Amino acid sequence: MATLPPRKNPTPTKISKEHLTPLQILLQLGFPKQRAEKALTATGHRSVQLASDWLLAHVRDPTLNSDEPREYVLYACPTGQFAESLVKFWKESKELGWNGAHNYMPHITLISFFKAPDESAEKMSNALENLINRNECPEYINLETYISPNFMGLFVEDKHAEWLKSLAVQYCKKLINLGINVEPHTKSLHLSLAYQFSSSHFQHLRSMVEKLESSTAINWELRLYSRDSRLKNMHVHGVLHTHVPRQHDELELRPGDYIYLPEGASNSSLDGWVEGISWLTGTTGYLPLNYTKRSAESDSWTLHTSISITENIIENIEHEIPKSRRPPILSSTESLDTPDGIAPETEAMEASEPPSTAARQIFICRHGERVDFTFGAWIPYCFESNGCYIRRDLNMPKEIPQRNIQDFQNDCPLTTLGELQASLVGEAMKGANVKIDVAFSSPSLRCIQTLSKILKGLGCLNVPIKIEPGLIEWLAWYPNGTPTWMTCDELLKAGFNIDMNYSPIIKIENLPTKENAAQYYERSYSLMKDIIGNSEGNILIVAHAASLAACTKQLTGGKIPPAAEVTRLVQRVPYLACLTARESVDGWQLQPPPFPPVTHTSNSRFDWKILM
Repeated sequence: MATLPPRKNPTPTKISKEHLTPLQILLQLGFPKQRAEKALTATGHRSVQLASDWLLAHVRDPTLNSDEPREYVLYACPTGQFAESLVKFWKESKELGWNGAHNYMPHITLISFFKAPDESAEKMSNALENLINRNECPEYINLETYISPNFMGLFVEDKHAEWLKSLAVQYCKKLINLGINVEPHTKSLHLSLAYQFSSSHFQHLRSMVEKLESSTAINWELRLYSRDSRLKNMHVHGVLHTHVPRQHDELELRPGDYIYLPEGASNSSLDGWVEGISWLTGTTGYLPLNYTKRSAESDSWTLHTSISITENIIENIEHEIPKSRRPPILSSTESLDTPDGIAPETEAMEASEPPSTAARQIFICRHGERVDFTFGAWIPYCFESNGCYIRRDLNMPKEIPQRNIQDFQNDCPLTTLGELQASLVGEAMKGANVKIDVAFSSPSLRCIQTLSKILKGLGCLNVPIKIEPGLIEWLAWYPNGTPTWMTCDELLKAGFNIDMNYSPIIKIENLPTKENAAQYYERSYSLMKDIIGNSEGNILIVAHAASLAACTKQLTGGKIPPAAEVTRLVQRVPYLACLTARESVDGWQLQPPPFPPVTHTSNSRFDWKILM
């Protein structure tokens, strides 16, 4: 019988469709590889159909071809009866008002947000699924209740926290092997129940926390989530009603969609319309705010995989969750969801005790209206040849400090209206029961005058002003070098209550001659950490328009913006704008000021001769 000769160039075997990967199928359908990977990742690799539907829905998404990676986070989330109790708790606490915990589902953060390329998404899920050794899983994870005036949560008992952290470390090693830069969560592991809430809600929230079913068995699972990178620092609103666009710049709304809104957009809208980004289509447009309702940010995240780590445990654990815990040691630079370790020698705070101390606060204000921006070249107009100052307009200062006249050129005083603005803010602070323990000012005269008037309106004339050169605004706006500021002796002689014993953190001679935007933000951040660490109680700072963001952005966990954004932000900060930051177990967080802003229109100069 004849044998078949071997073929030198056999025809490649055609792969049947049933053996193709989802990515290969999308490529065969004609989708570009980058788009196909983005769609699969955004839909959690659920199916080819979901991915293709996502691509069709996002055809007008401006980021469709962007290589900006998604952000991932690893949580341990409760399931079962306790999870149901927490959902009920969330629902009831929302009736009191929105607080920071409502932005997420109940969780313990094991790895904070990190970025990874779309092509690694499936490998990351597989790595997590192969992480758990069932023989090493504990039967339960013990939690301890912690209640304070500004944070309520459940902390993981130390031995169980170490086990969870070891899981995070192992997973990080797997991700690093995939070329992904990531670090495990190293702070105290906890489940946040409420933070960033009004002090008036404390007693009610505490009562609700104490009523949680603490003896109910808790099952846990690891969950890997991702989110659109555009979602960072956004609020999420669920769509309630359909809206068909009537103008070209309006966004189509469909129930089931989520809208990303910039933080503060809801409060700043003048006509009930806001600009947002659709989760469903990725497009941007204007929409009626009342067609939506605020939702948890995590509602719009993608779940990639979930792995059970405790299961089939006894329904009634004999030991209940303790109702107290030693308060954590806080670092002023900690951000959301990252409280530090537990104080080993501190007495436990009983949950039944009323709050003994208020949360520490920082108030940062821009100075009031300045003479040169209002009147232009005012010096030759207001000074006689003999150097005598003449008040040419009622909005010019009634009197000014004695100094070299030309030094006013780059260090001008406030207008009369600027002084009034500062007094109004001080009186508003007093009406809101704001307590100030220490006050800092930029060396600019307009800032010192503003702070002096605020303290007077506040009734805090006994609080001396600490002159801190490091609070000067971005030095790129001073191409000819720093201004010649008045000395502390000159300011004291002019009637200002200056702290003559204060040694500046950044002395004038140590200010950089040149700096870019990133260096300015780093200078401001470093300065804020020193101010916080070297002082006690509430802090009031008066500086410049750029200072509000520069002094708080990194302090509250944000990133340094590009130079163009710094300039744009300055243009949106009016005179006497005030920013409030509050310290909590989750670090420093921005809060709405406890008093309204100052708004006024421009008023052109009146020439009586027009009526002749």
